[in-house]
Amino acid sequence: MKLMGKRAGILFILCVLFAVGMIFLLFTYIKDAPKWAAAPFNQHLYRSGELVRAGQILDANGKVLVSTIENERVYNSDESTRAALMHLVGDPKRGVATSLQVTYRNKLVGWNYLNGIYHFGGGIGNNIQTTVDADLARATYAALGGRRGTACVMNYKTGDLLCMVSSPSFDPANVPDIEGDPEKYDGVYINRLLSASYTPGSIFKLVTAAAAIDNLPGVQSREFVCEGSYDLLGQEITCPSVHGRQNFAETMANSCNIAYARMASELGPETMTAYAGKAGVMSGQDLDGIGVANGHFSLTGAAPGDVGWAGVGQYDTLINPLSYLEFVAAIANGGSAVTPHIIDSIKTPNGFPARFAIDLPIHENVLSGSTAGTLRQIMRAAVVNNYGEGNLAGYGLSAKSGTAEVADGKEPHSWFCGFLDDETAPLAFIVIVENGGAGKDAAANVARTVLEAAVGK
Repeated sequence: MKLMGKRAGILFILCVLFAVGMIFLLFTYIKDAPKWAAAPFNQHLYRSGELVRAGQILDANGKVLVSTIENERVYNSDESTRAALMHLVGDPKRGVATSLQVTYRNKLVGWNYLNGIYHFGGGIGNNIQTTVDADLARATYAALGGRRGTACVMNYKTGDLLCMVSSPSFDPANVPDIEGDPEKYDGVYINRLLSASYTPGSIFKLVTAAAAIDNLPGVQSREFVCEGSYDLLGQEITCPSVHGRQNFAETMANSCNIAYARMASELGPETMTAYAGKAGVMSGQDLDGIGVANGHFSLTGAAPGDVGWAGVGQYDTLINPLSYLEFVAAIANGGSAVTPHIIDSIKTPNGFPARFAIDLPIHENVLSGSTAGTLRQIMRAAVVNNYGEGNLAGYGLSAKSGTAEVADGKEPHSWFCGFLDDETAPLAFIVIVENGGAGKDAAANVARTVLEAAVGK
């Protein structure tokens, strides 16, 4: 009996270990099988490390951006389109980590737990339709003219990204010798909209203005005096121009450093930090599951002058362009920010949904309706009185420029962001041209060209 008992105990232990092993194997399979199936060592899908068998990626109008033909990955027939959308679609060697061919490779190859990568009725993987307009992306890439930077256009009512372009880029169908020309292709695999953070310069004054409207009683009726420099408790704040006496709205059109440094100093580190958080400056989000870089805003231990410089978008403040675009879109949208997205649908080879759409969350009360309305008014006044509308008269162009000083004595980064206050074209935009100089010149010219293409001017 003792022997039988021992054997039963050993058998029980073995059964328990077997069950634990099966649970661990099942857990590992559920967690890792999609990655194993779509890994580059799978010769059913890859050749020499290059993806050769996967579904199509299309633009918003159904234009094919990349597809598989006879076990070869074939990109769009237009060279400019290929280069403009390389950071979205991806390159053969998977260098752009945020591209769809990397981040959505499981969906593109059509993996599922029931059939693996086998597809009943034929077909190759799932097809992804994006929200981007290939023609608009091509026009945007041309407007950037080879300069480093990024530009994005978003429908602030739906969250659709109509355009996402990063430069420099290259033709993924004819990959150049990138290592042989490191200066030309420096940072070429980085999608600057998603994976970069920059000193914002004066576009950050929108955040300071929002904080001042909400927390400094009577600020909209105050008069601000600018004599070109101001001593803020021992630290000099300088302004490129002498603006003299100006009201609150005029400080935005003049982009007066002294006015906004004084407001930031009055608001203090705690309030400024809270509003930087409201603007999404510090928190990284994601774009349809694709990671987006964090920004940076910290006034811990900062001197009063540092707080002032932070209020004008300098000090050590950094923003991610897409995150800040969401804040700009919230201003246009009455204070509510819709989540940006770039994937419209994913379908099987037979046309059935491979991912069911869900309602995108609306982040209410990023700003109050009245604060957003005031910001819209002063951004509109800045265009009318300073920047000019170009060919966009009638669309309610409202904007803010930024000239962000950078280290090493290089030219400042050039920013331009804003929106069209028009129900027929609810478009928000952001542009940065690295080392482009004044924001109202380089970045503004790119933005106008892009918006004119977007509305068909």
